[in-house]
Amino acid sequence: MTFGEKLQKLRARAGLSQDQLAELLDVSRQSVSKWERSEAMPEAEKLVRISRQFGVSTDYLLLEELEEPETAGVPAPAAGLWVRVKQWCRNRGYLLAWALVAWGIWRLGVIVVSLIRSYLTLDKIPGFNLERYLVNLFVPEIASTALLMLTAVVLALLGRRLAGHLRWYHLGWLPVLVGLFGTDGYFSLPLLRSLTNGLVWELTGKVIDAVRGERLITESMQVRSHIDFTALLVTIFGLAILILGRRYDRRSPSGKTE
Repeated sequence: MTFGEKLQKLRARAGLSQDQLAELLDVSRQSVSKWERSEAMPEAEKLVRISRQFGVSTDYLLLEELEEPETAGVPAPAAGLWVRVKQWCRNRGYLLAWALVAWGIWRLGVIVVSLIRSYLTLDKIPGFNLERYLVNLFVPEIASTALLMLTAVVLALLGRRLAGHLRWYHLGWLPVLVGLFGTDGYFSLPLLRSLTNGLVWELTGKVIDAVRGERLITESMQVRSHIDFTALLVTIFGLAILILGRRYDRRSPSGKTE
């Protein structure tokens, strides 16, 4: 029995997938696949980790004449909770993007209800410019929510194509989305409270101000600049995680191991 056959047998006996074993050994799934097909052999350090993981000797792994390990009756340790969580994120993490789509639909429904209520209430006020009010207040919110839903759909579809290869740095999309689209006021922390609207809302409002040549919302420019600056920093932070994290992962030993 070759090393690859033994490894496959031990992995199946422990109830581990190739991805789960790769997580435990800190290598890529392709490495495990090549080992099991006898196309490559693990380095010494990985060989020791395999023997400890399954509770067998390195002699059993390397010597083809040894058909059964001395400790065959001892069950190999199963994957821990943290490993399973990381495995789910790697294989199914893209499903979180669909949760953002659902949130966007709910958020859009709330905006529409608020729009209708505002129209029915404020339309009765003599001399009130209702059209200007609704455009300035609701168009940025609708545009921001629609773009959030579109972005989430794109991320979900791309994430599905990367299923099994999603990495930790893909979490950088979270601060990117927060910076662009805001938190909608659902968090009480001071920093997140200033990110209620996000960059898209701010930029849409400024475009409307420029096109119409007037401003309905009389906030101080200092406050608006602060919100823009904070959202911009959060967006840049998320992009840094995506870009630098990918470079680091490619240069790390676990990212290079084949």
